[in-house]
Amino acid sequence: MKILPILTGSVLLLLSFTILRAEQELRPYRLVNADRLFVDRLENEYLTRLNGNVHFFYGETEFFSDQAEIYEEQKLVRMIGNVQVLEDSLFLSANHVEYFRLDEEITLVGDVYIREEHQDGTIRTFQSVRGQYLRNEQQIYAWQDIFFYDERENVQGSCNYLDYNLESGYGLITNNPQIEVVGDQPLTITAEQIEFYRDFNRLAASFNVNTQYEENLVISDFLLYFTDDEYAVFLGEPSLTGEMADASAETFYLHFTERRISHATLENDCLVYFASREGGAKQSRINCELMELVFQEGEIREMQAYDNVKSHYVSDPDNRDHFVNYTESNKLIVKFNSDNQIESVDFYGQVRGQYKFSDKTIDNSEE
Repeated sequence: MKILPILTGSVLLLLSFTILRAEQELRPYRLVNADRLFVDRLENEYLTRLNGNVHFFYGETEFFSDQAEIYEEQKLVRMIGNVQVLEDSLFLSANHVEYFRLDEEITLVGDVYIREEHQDGTIRTFQSVRGQYLRNEQQIYAWQDIFFYDERENVQGSCNYLDYNLESGYGLITNNPQIEVVGDQPLTITAEQIEFYRDFNRLAASFNVNTQYEENLVISDFLLYFTDDEYAVFLGEPSLTGEMADASAETFYLHFTERRISHATLENDCLVYFASREGGAKQSRINCELMELVFQEGEIREMQAYDNVKSHYVSDPDNRDHFVNYTESNKLIVKFNSDNQIESVDFYGQVRGQYKFSDKTIDNSEE
């Protein structure tokens, strides 16, 4: 009959010890300023109200607001009006903020702004309608009308959901995500989801990927973009649409120099339709297994086709000597001048083909 009280007392002692230990593990509170302070005794709760120029600390984290309510038993702090939170290199602000002390979780609502400062003095910022900061996990979440910017990499974007880890630098954006690599000729990426890695030195876009650069649009299922190495890989039946040419292949590679496109590589089942002059119809085509497109000032200046090359070239219809050429070869080079007109078409290796004029056909095959 005496065992029950002893066990009950032990349980109570254990609970008391656990609560005391939890209290000791919570970061200490220090009030710096408040114009007015009220303490209310509610049912099973002590409530401290702070009004006017509120300034306090929990551990090393600093809080500012117009008003604050501190619930002692719930370990909850609610802040209203011009709320600012400072912790090391992180700054957060919003209209309303709740700080859950037990979980070290900060939720933000209304005009959310988060700024992360890099060691070199540059910043990365996030703006949204709602946000959340999990302090222990170093994790940031944001929802609705999100805009973000990285000063060091000169990258900005928007979405409606963001998941970002401060420690690893990994981030995920979904719900109409868009990233723009800012520059004289910006590169814009949209997709169903986009992942970015530390310092935006690598981007991965998945599903319904659209990449716009100057007058060129690449559509693909997947994209890997390496900003430091200045090249992009497109997978999943990529296709390119440009002013002078449209292209498709199994894999695309775009290479950049100082963030301007310098050349593109197409691999496997390459098909290119191109025009003989700017504004002309894309009636000519090339099939091959490997193609290099050389760009200058954003315009295609040269097309180099290799391996099982088959071409169907239609000259300018306005040319007096208009003709159609069907050719197979090992290599083909098409060059464009600065006026976006074809300058030359050269075939190499086992050339077999025909020139068709309006009144005759000339066989141009090599045995």
